[in-house]
Amino acid sequence: MTALGQLVETRRILACVGAGGVGKTTVAAAVALEAARRGRRAVVITIDPARRLADALGVDHLENEPRAIPADRLTELGVAGDGELFAMMLDMKRTFDEMVDRFAPDPESRDRILENPIYHHVSDALAGSAEYSAMEKVYELCETETFDLIVVDTPPSQHALDFLDAPQRLVEFLDSRIVQLLVHPAFAAGRFGFKLFQRGAHRVMQMIERVSGAGFLEDLSDFLMAFDAMSEGFRDRARQVRALLTGPTSGFVLVSGPGQRAIDDARLFLDRLEGTGVPVEGLVLNRMRTWPDGGDPPERVPADGDREAAVAVLAAALREVEGQDFPAEDAAEAALDAVAGYASAVRRDREACRGLVERAERANRFALRVPELPSDVHDLEGLARVAGALFESPARA
Repeated sequence: MTALGQLVETRRILACVGAGGVGKTTVAAAVALEAARRGRRAVVITIDPARRLADALGVDHLENEPRAIPADRLTELGVAGDGELFAMMLDMKRTFDEMVDRFAPDPESRDRILENPIYHHVSDALAGSAEYSAMEKVYELCETETFDLIVVDTPPSQHALDFLDAPQRLVEFLDSRIVQLLVHPAFAAGRFGFKLFQRGAHRVMQMIERVSGAGFLEDLSDFLMAFDAMSEGFRDRARQVRALLTGPTSGFVLVSGPGQRAIDDARLFLDRLEGTGVPVEGLVLNRMRTWPDGGDPPERVPADGDREAAVAVLAAALREVEGQDFPAEDAAEAALDAVAGYASAVRRDREACRGLVERAERANRFALRVPELPSDVHDLEGLARVAGALFESPARA
């Protein structure tokens, strides 16, 4: 059994991490499909607004709750027995609303927040709520014990581990000086009784009031005071989420590609993952140009260097198929040039990824490559091809 196959059979959570555009969504879905093939009940979560996952899975849309992929489609792809595959696309606003409902101390506090106009504006961006919502949904699904494996297509972000840092950033926001200032009981009791504040705060509040109007400050104060009542629940959940993601039931798979920017981003991801104690299990190099037999491309085309003889042999074969009037010599020359160019591209991809692969091997992590496919993955058959590259005697990178 391959190292990735063992993870699929033994872990509860697998997170596919990496920069945008490297194929995390496709790899995550292929991993979940393989888990279903092995008899597990798997769900894949994405935050991909382009809905590529829905297209690849052959469904018209995905929602904030897991949706089952039809059994007949899975059977065609070798899923038998107890194996099941679900997919969902995170609705960040709805997930955050559900967290408010869960942590609010009473219905009145919940309604004050959900109906507050400030909350409507900030809930999509509050202290990294997109990433926080993703991790909250993972934790929620893990608690239900409905699924054997949860595969996460982590959100695209400008920073390497925003999704993992989001719970702590939310806590830091709740503890920030400005929030504590605005939720001060005297603020509400005096309805902007500035005289109770120190002189510096007094001037700040006066300026905000002039610019935005007292209605804004009232809404903001009311929102933050109601939110403060649930802050301990958010703090506890932040600790629980991080413990889950860095614990023995979780694993992280870094997805990259042969482009220089993707390689540079992958190095940064590894630096941060290793620095924070996250269990990095291995590396998947996606969309790699590979030689047809999986071996090394020839340094020269033809391999023996006798180009004239190779052109003659290939031209003769082309005439037998296309007829004597076919421009066989020109076609043979073009074909050999194409082969030589592709061999060079395969070598470039390998060389570009060499440092990442060696780093993975030194840390006893797997390093796998997924060949570049003729077209984008847009259906279950395409996912099955990617899964085959990862799990059916996968090529070492």
